[in-house]
Amino acid sequence: MKLKFVGLFTLAAMAGAIQAQSINSFNFAQINGVTVNQTGNQIALNVAANATLTFNSVTYNVTEVFGVWALDDNNDMGGTGTNQNGWSFDSGNGIRGWKTNPNNGILGSSLNFTYTTLTGTVEDFGYHIRVNGTFPSTGGNTAYFRPEAVPEPASMTALALGLAAALKRRKTRR
Repeated sequence: MKLKFVGLFTLAAMAGAIQAQSINSFNFAQINGVTVNQTGNQIALNVAANATLTFNSVTYNVTEVFGVWALDDNNDMGGTGTNQNGWSFDSGNGIRGWKTNPNNGILGSSLNFTYTTLTGTVEDFGYHIRVNGTFPSTGGNTAYFRPEAVPEPASMTALALGLAAALKRRKTRR
């Protein structure tokens, strides 16, 4: 009986580890002060000292970032890499990047990473982030995040002008 329990526990732990290495692991959030600049196969992870994350209408201070991945929604991205800067290369379903173990990341600094190969489409970048609070959904202070789309001011202005013109046209026709 003990052996069955240990086996089930091991399978559950493996399933959790597999889930952590999938694009579906990443929650959308408003992230300020955490960015990636990509040039070819090189990325620069930048984490400001005052980085914040807003998730489910609650804003948290970021205390460290300890994972960075290129994300591919269509899963047509391929890529390889090597361990760099004390971080391990990590790839899975729709992700390619680096993570630390133990989870000792950066805050108020930058790190550069270079993929050996990177093919396909990178739609976004995602991060494993620790914050100064507890996420209600997980009960912990770490989670995987990707930036949620925030409309640019110019896009919002164009949308407002289009709506105003449509309303004016509708009013004129009456």
